[in-house]
Amino acid sequence: MKNKFIDIVMWFVWVPLRKVLVSIPHPLTVYMLKALSFMLYLVDVERRKGVEEELRLLMGDRFNDREMKKVVKSSFYIFITKVYENLLFGNATEKHFDRVAAFEGMENLDEALKKKKGVVLLSFHFGSFFLFMLGLGLKGYKINAMTGTPIIDGSSYIKNKMFELRKKEEHGYPFNILSVGTSLKPLVKALRDNEIVGIVIDGRESTKQVAVPLFNRIGQFSPGIFNLCLKTGAQILPVAPILGPGSMKHRLIIEPALELTVTEDKEETLRINVEKFIGIFQKYIWDYPDHYAMTLYGIRKEAESGLIPPLFKD
Repeated sequence: MKNKFIDIVMWFVWVPLRKVLVSIPHPLTVYMLKALSFMLYLVDVERRKGVEEELRLLMGDRFNDREMKKVVKSSFYIFITKVYENLLFGNATEKHFDRVAAFEGMENLDEALKKKKGVVLLSFHFGSFFLFMLGLGLKGYKINAMTGTPIIDGSSYIKNKMFELRKKEEHGYPFNILSVGTSLKPLVKALRDNEIVGIVIDGRESTKQVAVPLFNRIGQFSPGIFNLCLKTGAQILPVAPILGPGSMKHRLIIEPALELTVTEDKEETLRINVEKFIGIFQKYIWDYPDHYAMTLYGIRKEAESGLIPPLFKD
């Protein structure tokens, strides 16, 4: 019964509600999304407990019970907001985008593009990370989103229908979709053409992983993009979407290009550079744990089902 209710909430956001939300003032949209997220928070007790457990494993005793409840509740809002924003990709205009988000650090991106080697915007599954692709595409940048093989939930008719709807709308996105497969040629070509590619480091597609500390745990992250950028000269820019407490507008932060380290040992080179990126991004997870909490829970559940490798070695 609980899962059916969650599916209905998701369908309601994806199908009838989005047509309404696009046409009403943004503050009212925010209030409606908060109401929906609170409903989901109340009903999905298993997810609520799972999110809290993942945060405590990652960050130890950083939060007392009251603080933890606030973070977990906020993680549901961040999650619902991301779901809503993702479904607008085929219909959003630059005017609509400017209502919900603003870039910071565009000079870092423009400087990296001047090198004519291509640019990788690297992030985690953190907050509304796809807004980078949407916004830059709407503003005229040639940008691609690198995605993994979608996980289809055969037990949920509604989720499958939502997936089909999203696939049909991809042709209207202001960015290209590069699917991770057996060949990296599309990625290499995009970088060779000095395009931008958005990638998440915590994707579970890669067969090779590097073990790097993430707060209290040892995470497993793919080093492949670092290896490729060392070979091609493409620039890696860490990026983070932030929706702070009380804010109605995302800050899309673009950090300066990562200075890659090269040693005589290839494996050590990759480990050092992965660790360098994780060190930069940890500050965002520490300051905004609600942006990553639902991802931690989702990866754990999919790993327990045998669909993907686990994120952590422990």
